[in-house]
Amino acid sequence: MALRPTLRATAAGCSVSQKSILHLFAPQNAPVISINNTSRRLSLSSGSYLLRPQASATSRLRFYSTEKPTGETEGESTSGHLTITELKLETPETNEDDGEKPWYLEEEPPRHPALVNEAQPLPTVPRGVPIIMHDLVKFVAEDMGLDELNLLDLRTLDPPAALGPSLIMLFGTARSERHLHVSAGNLKSWLRKRGIQAHADGLLGPNEFKIKMRRKQRKAKLLGTSAMPLGGDDGITTRWICMNLGTIRSDSQEAIEYETSTGFGTRQTGTTIVVQMLTESKRKELDLETLWSRILARRGVENLVEDDLEYAEADPEPNEVSLFTEGGTPKVLAAPSQRRFFSTSLRRSNQVIDPPTSDSATNHVNDTSLGPRPFLNAKLATLEQLQTWFTGLSPGDAFEALEYSRTGRHPPFINAWNKEIQYLTPDNSWRYRLWLCVAGRKVGVRRFDLAHLRELVREMELLGIVCHQAHYIELLQAVYLAPRDSEVPLQEQTDLALEILGIMYERGEPILTTEVIVSLIESLAHTESQGKETGELQSVLEKFLIQADLPYMGEEAVMRLMDAYSIQGNWDRFWETWRTPPRFLERRSERMYIELWTLLAETNHQRRCQDALRRYFHEMLGENPQVNPILEVKEAVEACLRVAEPGAEEFARNLVVKDTKTRWTSEYEFVHMWRMLNPQWALQSSF
Repeated sequence: MALRPTLRATAAGCSVSQKSILHLFAPQNAPVISINNTSRRLSLSSGSYLLRPQASATSRLRFYSTEKPTGETEGESTSGHLTITELKLETPETNEDDGEKPWYLEEEPPRHPALVNEAQPLPTVPRGVPIIMHDLVKFVAEDMGLDELNLLDLRTLDPPAALGPSLIMLFGTARSERHLHVSAGNLKSWLRKRGIQAHADGLLGPNEFKIKMRRKQRKAKLLGTSAMPLGGDDGITTRWICMNLGTIRSDSQEAIEYETSTGFGTRQTGTTIVVQMLTESKRKELDLETLWSRILARRGVENLVEDDLEYAEADPEPNEVSLFTEGGTPKVLAAPSQRRFFSTSLRRSNQVIDPPTSDSATNHVNDTSLGPRPFLNAKLATLEQLQTWFTGLSPGDAFEALEYSRTGRHPPFINAWNKEIQYLTPDNSWRYRLWLCVAGRKVGVRRFDLAHLRELVREMELLGIVCHQAHYIELLQAVYLAPRDSEVPLQEQTDLALEILGIMYERGEPILTTEVIVSLIESLAHTESQGKETGELQSVLEKFLIQADLPYMGEEAVMRLMDAYSIQGNWDRFWETWRTPPRFLERRSERMYIELWTLLAETNHQRRCQDALRRYFHEMLGENPQVNPILEVKEAVEACLRVAEPGAEEFARNLVVKDTKTRWTSEYEFVHMWRMLNPQWALQSSF
């Protein structure tokens, strides 16, 4: 009991000390707080308020009510020894009408998303598409749940895209990787029920996903990285699935006609539909819509500028320079400020780089008043006439027409050829230069060597010269042609042949055809430098031609092989080739029999001609329809008969059948053939 006054004094001293300490830390303009000695319940909130920075005084102040609750009695409020008797806050004067609501009375709009989203508008389906396109758009939007649908009509692309002709592409965004694969699987099943076998790139099936996950876990276990993700492409996360429905015909829809398409192969009819499903990040990364839109926009500009040759027919601009000026002066380059034309085509097929000169060999085409196209056509016509004239020459005359003299002077044919070809661009003159090189290699002109042929191949590849299959066949026919004492190894010739085949494959030309194989065999058979390696390569090609199960090569290829084997002296392969048409149930035509009898007569081999006449003369009469021995066929058979039995012709002409002995003599095989070919002899001998 004696300690109670001491504790009270200590408590009073402590309260005074607390008040003085608060005055030390409080700023001068801080609110004044009056505290009684009996104020024991000094709230911490008021003390913390005093310790706030000065800048907080200008902020919004929150006032707390000091009124007693309705349920609180007066005795309870005065039960303590210390009470707050006065709380005076010196604050700036504020208008009571502008008071703000407490935070718990403020109403804010809900921040959670709406439960029902508005349906996104479906893209407009263009006309002339398959009927399934309308159902496909609805299924992708409603059942699959893809967002931000976009439809691109790429049917006007020429040449068409690699995905297919008349392309229509539908884009959609998936919410996650799982949503992407599940949606793609459902779409593939939906299409399968409608008879469409779609090809989906990037889609992982259930089994494939499990296998990849097991491999990933096994690899992580071996590397000790089971707790950390593996970097790089894991082969599972695709984020992009391209589903190609293929080319679908739209017979029930109205067809849309476009310009003539370009490219290799035959034109396909129908519409190609492709669905591009991507996640949001992958779609922003690739931005395929912008890419295809730029291609569509660029297509409209490409067709505005045509070949330069067509500008000569139009009215020229005042600041343009004509290709041909009056007086035949060379073409002048335009100044940088003048108007220029740019073409997006790879090569210009009908362009003349220089005007003709007055001293040309063909004066009828040197008129400078002619436009570029008539001038070009005249030059090409003259070159074709020279080709026709050269074809009618014998091998000896053809060699003299191409070979330079000992003094280095050009023969007349080469002079006329160079005058006609010198004004043509490389793409216009390439096929004529190829023909001249092949013709020179066939007759044995040394300056048309393998290096010359290789330069033509490289020029075709670098300049992008458009070639037909006949040009490739000419190249293959001339690859292995070489003189007898040629030092060019077979490996270099084979490398060039493989290079030509590679170019054909890149340009979409078929290479596993009878025409290609026959051309290679023909080239090997015509070469004069026959070695062991050449024979082995030829044997391999011949076996491949038989075992490849290729269709019938045609009579033209058969006659080419027969001619090559006759020059080579390979008569076993010659007769094997001759028996090719019956194996395919094909008829031998009059041309083939003319070729047969002519080749045999040129060999001047009596025994070979006798065997051929005994076997194939009667087969010729048994063809369906029959090959009648008249006109050229008759002349070829008679030439072969003269080699088989030189005296049979005179004997059959003068034979008179008057008894049994002479009748038996008339039935002698070669005499009988002569009398069948000339039935008038029997009538003359009877008189």
